Amino acid sequence: MSNQLQICQLSFSSEFAFANSIRWPHIGYFEFFIAKNTSKIFLKNKEIGLLVDLLKLINSKVRSSNKNILKKETLLLSFNLFLYELAGTYYRSSWYDNVKHTGNEKIVIHFFRLVELHCRKEHSVKFYANILNVTAGHLTKTVKQVTEITAKQCIENAIILEAKILLQNNDLTILYISEELKFANTSFFSTFFKKHTYLSPSEYRLRLNSN
Repeated sequence: MSNQLQICQLSFSSEFAFANSIRWPHIGYFEFFIAKNTSKIFLKNKEIGLLVDLLKLINSKVRSSNKNILKKETLLLSFNLFLYELAGTYYRSSWYDNVKHTGNEKIVIHFFRLVELHCRKEHSVKFYANILNVTAGHLTKTVKQVTEITAKQCIENAIILEAKILLQNNDLTILYISEELKFANTSFFSTFFKKHTYLSPSEYRLRLNSN
């Protein structure tokens, strides 16, 4: 075996990738991760160097001191950067031209497109199932089978990401954001947000501003 051989490995589930995206990703990102027939590709030296450097960056963030209050944020940013670069590498290799999605994968891809368009206003699985002409139960089962998370979790993840984006704008009140995201009141919104982030909207905004 060559002394120049290097093996770098990063393991994660699709559930982790979807739940820890820094924003609701473009559909191409999702298509890459739900495809079951992802093939091997040949990398150019420049691409190898970039991906290895990003893996080293992730490793350094994982091993960094827990006293670093921004450890989680910088780790997630590094993780997302790696995923986007990896997906981009596959697309540049013309991998996408040969992809043949299964029927279930096509349903999920369409579902993701709909969530991206409507998640601020529509929170129910039934709304998306009706557009796709399937039952809510079938959609939930299909999304779970393809992505390892339920349709409801996908919708909630998208809502949380939208909320985080809106909370970055200090000119928007919590009341306005809760109404924009179609919550009955700020109490329901705060409970929902804290359930997913362990912070209230106000605490999350304060943390952003303190950084």
